[in-house]
Amino acid sequence: NPAQKTDAAASGESLEPVTLKLWSCSDKYKDQDEVLAKFCETYKDQLNIEKIEFNYVPFGDYEDKMTSLAAGGDDFDGMFVADWMIYNKMSNKGGLLPLNDLMQQYAPSLYQAYQENGSTTACSIDGQLVALPWTKKKSSKAVLLYRRDLAEKYVVDTSKLETIEDLDAMLGDAKEKVPDITIFESGFPRGNTYSDVLVILHSKYEMDNMNYHTLTFDLNSEKPVLQAVEETPMFKEAVTWMNKWYNEGIVSKNELSETDTKLFENGKTFAKVGLYEDAMEGVSFNVPDAELGYAELYPNGKYRYDSPLNNAFAINKNAAHPDRLLMLLELLNTNEEAYDLFMYGIEGKTYVKGEDGSIKFPEGQDAANSTFLGWFCWPFVRAQYDKPSGKITPEALKAENAWLEKDSLVVSPLVGFNPDTSSIKTELAQRDQLYDEQGKLLLAGIVENNDIDGAISKYIESQKNAGLEKILSFMQEEADKAGKQQ
Repeated sequence: NPAQKTDAAASGESLEPVTLKLWSCSDKYKDQDEVLAKFCETYKDQLNIEKIEFNYVPFGDYEDKMTSLAAGGDDFDGMFVADWMIYNKMSNKGGLLPLNDLMQQYAPSLYQAYQENGSTTACSIDGQLVALPWTKKKSSKAVLLYRRDLAEKYVVDTSKLETIEDLDAMLGDAKEKVPDITIFESGFPRGNTYSDVLVILHSKYEMDNMNYHTLTFDLNSEKPVLQAVEETPMFKEAVTWMNKWYNEGIVSKNELSETDTKLFENGKTFAKVGLYEDAMEGVSFNVPDAELGYAELYPNGKYRYDSPLNNAFAINKNAAHPDRLLMLLELLNTNEEAYDLFMYGIEGKTYVKGEDGSIKFPEGQDAANSTFLGWFCWPFVRAQYDKPSGKITPEALKAENAWLEKDSLVVSPLVGFNPDTSSIKTELAQRDQLYDEQGKLLLAGIVENNDIDGAISKYIESQKNAGLEKILSFMQEEADKAGKQQ
């Protein structure tokens, strides 16, 4: 019994040494094992974790890998989850450990922080906390990134970029003038579910980008009334622009089959959509003399803050050592030196301190060849200890934090919406499959005979035949319940 072991420790007996097994997507950094070994050694008296075994799976394979481990009853301790990656699947299948009691026992300050910042609602199922989110504000509002060096060289006018019409004019200008490059990529080559054009239009229409089975609702309505995205004028406008750009050769004809996820960084595209932090922190280009330009479209259009679930860690329901993992997370929330070692590594080896207190890459390292700094540590970020590090300069951090206080960024009334959908799982599976097979084609601009109205009507009809009415009826009922609870 983990509780007995730790209670024994509190009365002076030593904790039993354990190995924590953790999983995440992304890539392993060269010095990770050395840093984590030093961490375990430094905090042996508090935690007695012999080893933190951190395993990595590429983003594209992560969901399958974790689902099969959980289904097989593996006793790994924790894993990265997010509203955009595996959380819905794992939580609805009962694969995550309920944490209310354990948190109060082993991570009381972190539990308190979650209650104070309002993230418990988003990360709970039936009143039980099942995920451990970061404690940082974030918004994935679309920001246009473009090659400023090429715009200057070929005299592309980027002076006015506030609307989708402005974007169309700029992309058309670039298409005429900039040789040997695809002008715009819409997100599909990077593995995004949505076309980035649709993400831009969420700010124009002030619709909530739920990122949930392609449903949406008006952020200005009195209560959330769920709609299928394909039935909105926003969807038709996205398809219309992408079809135009597809026909004009502004976007690649191979958008959906492209495997290079870093087209922009590799100098193959002129513009793409990114996040505000990309604009502030810069992009690590793999081509000489590339410079970044950016513009925020619909700067005053309402857009949601990301759910706390945008980056979180969860404990496997079969975890061997849930108590020790929570003790580790509590230490990271209460001890700045422990946090710095875990997040940034070993001073002088994986980072150096700047005079301004920032955490910089050591000599000879940058974002492209870093041995530790910049590792996929998002779920462990704690706002109180977060420092300018790597590409994040003090100025960038200050600008990001100021931008996040904009009036047009709002908390979604359905933050963390994640009902038990087992009663409509067949309909949802069909909906998602139809989106992959038909909806994505439309949003990539591929429209048969360029008959946009006809193609969208056909897609809507397919979704209706696959049980859309049942989905909307169930989801609306759940949304109404969620609204009453908040």
